[in-house]
Amino acid sequence: MDLGYGPSFSRDIIREAKCLMVQKGYGFYNTKKLGRVPVEAVEEILGITLSQTDLLKSCGSSEAALIKERKNND
Repeated sequence: MDLGYGPSFSRDIIREAKCLMVQKGYGFYNTKKLGRVPVEAVEEILGITLSQTDLLKSCGSSEAALIKERKNND
C-alpha cells in the first residue's frame, strides 16, 4: 500500500504472489495466515523492479536494518 496501491489491490497482489510461490514449489505459502511474500514475487507480478528506497519506506525499522545488513554483506 505504501507504493500507492489500495488495500484491495494490495491483497490481490499478495494472493497472486502466494500462488506463484506455491507453483514454484514453496508449499508453505499455501495458507491464509501467511501475509508476506518475497519482493521478487511482487516484482514479477507487477513487472517492475522495486528500489531499496521503496522497500525501506514500506517496512519497519528492524526490517530496514536487516535489508541494509544483507546489502552490506553482498
